Amino acid sequence: MPNKIRVNLANALELQELPGIGPEQARAIVRFRAEHGPIQDERQFALIVSARPLDGALRERLDFDPAGNTSPEAPGA
Repeated sequence: MPNKIRVNLANALELQELPGIGPEQARAIVRFRAEHGPIQDERQFALIVSARPLDGALRERLDFDPAGNTSPEAPGA
């Protein structure tokens, strides 16, 4: 089983290890976290990366914990 990526803690390079996520999408994820806080779930992640629906291989690698205000760029962090 491939390693999961902690979406709310990963940097842009780590996010690009996810299947189908390139530099532009990784920057969008980091920017979203900086402006809005942690990504809560697959639905929100799909909206950020403009992928509907998410590929099964990608879904298997996503880890949204912690989903509290702990992302490095979270407002007030």
